[in-house]
Amino acid sequence: MDARHVKSLTKRRSDGALYSRRTDVEEALARLIEQSREEIIAALKIRDTSSPLYVKSECIVYLIRDTRHDNDESYFNDLYRELMRRLSSALPRVGGERIDVSERVHAADARDRVRDTFVRKLIEDRAEPGSALDYFEVMFAGAIAALRTTSMHRARRQAARTEAIEADQETNEPSLAVERAVGSLDLKEELLSDDPIYRSRVADAIRSLPDKLRRVVELIMRDMPIDSSDDSVMTIRKAIGVKSEKTVRNRRDEAYLLIRQALSIGDDHD
Repeated sequence: MDARHVKSLTKRRSDGALYSRRTDVEEALARLIEQSREEIIAALKIRDTSSPLYVKSECIVYLIRDTRHDNDESYFNDLYRELMRRLSSALPRVGGERIDVSERVHAADARDRVRDTFVRKLIEDRAEPGSALDYFEVMFAGAIAALRTTSMHRARRQAARTEAIEADQETNEPSLAVERAVGSLDLKEELLSDDPIYRSRVADAIRSLPDKLRRVVELIMRDMPIDSSDDSVMTIRKAIGVKSEKTVRNRRDEAYLLIRQALSIGDDHD
């Protein structure tokens, strides 16, 4: 076998171009498909990422998807256990996250959601080949990070439905915690992602917004309040020259929707 036998991805970007794996992943797959399953299983036990025998997470996703039509349950289970270990390792843990502290509880809930969502995608992919797992073959850690972002937003929104709406005493706006809970994006946090490809996608999504929407997003990222009862406070409403704070919020929501779509953040990151 050679690299020509490594199956191509089928998911397409917004410009119509097919997703593609990194060169190092393609080269690793070309080597792996020439190895026996016993050799691959032995290599899964290597934890040193600098080892030439280390199996990249993106490759494990490819290999487990490629078991769709055989009955080697033992091989599948070995791949599955290691892949789930990699998934857990890619998710950050917060000390005492099961304690009744909202962000810590959200982090724990988000990790459970990510694991459940990934397993569901894998089950669906085995039943009927699709493109839902393609991004995990492109950048496994980035795909997990995007899933976690979506899951954190959902956990916060769910919490917001049962929490009292607190307003900032100076601006009379909903507090930042509530703004996040109802589903708005913390773009400054997104731009601090450990994944450089994901950071670039966030920046590109912001730059691609229509001017009137991008301006609102840029001011939000500067922590400027949307509106204020204090005339001396500079607000986004004043800065963009509109009469109603509702106009600002509508533009913000439209901008976030477009950014979510560009990042594939939404229903399970499909």
